[in-house]
Amino acid sequence: GAHINEEDFLLLELLEWFKNDFFQWVDNLRCRRCGGQTEPKSDYLLPTDDELRWNASRVENHYCNQCQLCNRFPRYNNPEKLLETRRGRCGEWANCFTLCCRAVGFEARYIWDCTDHLWTEVYSSSQKRWLHCDPCENACDKPLLYETGWGKKLSYIIAFSKDEVVDVTWRYSCKHEEVLCRRKALSETTLRATINALNR
Repeated sequence: GAHINEEDFLLLELLEWFKNDFFQWVDNLRCRRCGGQTEPKSDYLLPTDDELRWNASRVENHYCNQCQLCNRFPRYNNPEKLLETRRGRCGEWANCFTLCCRAVGFEARYIWDCTDHLWTEVYSSSQKRWLHCDPCENACDKPLLYETGWGKKLSYIIAFSKDEVVDVTWRYSCKHEEVLCRRKALSETTLRATINALNR
């Protein structure tokens, strides 16, 4: 079997801490005035200058029916700000968790799935490979979670690191022919050429 070292165990502890003690999932905000439950509206609010400074290009409107207050939920993309707010959905979770991994010395990269999910991969020096790490699920090395567990119809999954961009779709699927049939946004040749150009 694969050799597992202390760093791998540290990664598992970091995942558990991040999910259970550090970050908070947000579907609906509590109203900041009355504490009641809000419901997100489909319209977005204009970001303030301060929200834009922290890369919040979208601001959700969580409306409180009890006191008629619009509660702002800026979708921050700046990891420094996320260390302060410590809340969000998969984008914020992956962004901040990737930063935490790098802060403790792991080589980590941000994973974007075009079917609307994001997570992290961390390089295991003992196993000499990238490990799937989803902080939202406290899941490590379970790359088939989305296709077989969630029933996602995958097509494009791209890894972004400080050094390179990589198409990692195939390690997240056991149904390669089905995935290939769904990859119609551009030709495989164009995709490879684009990724190669980004990596120059």
